[in-house]
Amino acid sequence: MAQGPQMQNGQVTNGPGSDIGWADTVRFRLPPGWAVDVEEHEGQPVGTFRPPPPAAGVLRLVTDRVTPRPESGGVAGTLQEMALRFVRPQDPRAGDRTVESRADGAMIAQAMMRTEEDGRAETHYLWLVGAERAEAAGTVGGAVAAVAMFSFALPALMDGDDSCAEMLGRIDDAIRNAEIL
Repeated sequence: MAQGPQMQNGQVTNGPGSDIGWADTVRFRLPPGWAVDVEEHEGQPVGTFRPPPPAAGVLRLVTDRVTPRPESGGVAGTLQEMALRFVRPQDPRAGDRTVESRADGAMIAQAMMRTEEDGRAETHYLWLVGAERAEAAGTVGGAVAAVAMFSFALPALMDGDDSCAEMLGRIDDAIRNAEIL
C-alpha cells in the first residue's frame, strides 16, 4: 500500500483553487474554498475534501502502488485489469462506465453508482487514474502501477441539481488533469 498522506506546497497557491499532493502518488487542483481533512478507513488514510457551504457532498481519495504479477502482462496489463474491476461490470448498481487512455499514457476509469449508506440514498461518482511509474528508491527494481482512486458521494436527491452538475464538472476536470507522480 502507498504511504500516508503528505500535503505538498501547503494547501493554497497563488492561483484560484488549491494544489493537493497526496501520498507521493497524485497531485491535482481543487476549486477554491474546499476543506481538506484525513479520515481512516480499515487502517488506511483517506483524503477527504468538502466543497464550501451550501454545496453538498464529499470527495474521498485513496492511492496505491501495485507491483505487477508475472502473469499480468506487466504494468499495462495490471492497469487495465484494475480499471476494468474498478468500473464493476457485474454490479447492477453501477452505470455510466468508461475506461480510456489519456494522451500522456495514463488510464482513466469512471463509473457512477447509486447506493444506500446508513439509510441515506447516495450517488457516488467514481474515478481511477493510473499510470506506470518507477518503483520507489531503495526497493527492488521495476515499474509499478501508481493509481489514485476518487469517489464523490452526493445525497441522491441532490443528484441532477444544476449547482451539483456544475460542481461535478469542475471535479471531473480536476481529476482528469491529475498528475500521477
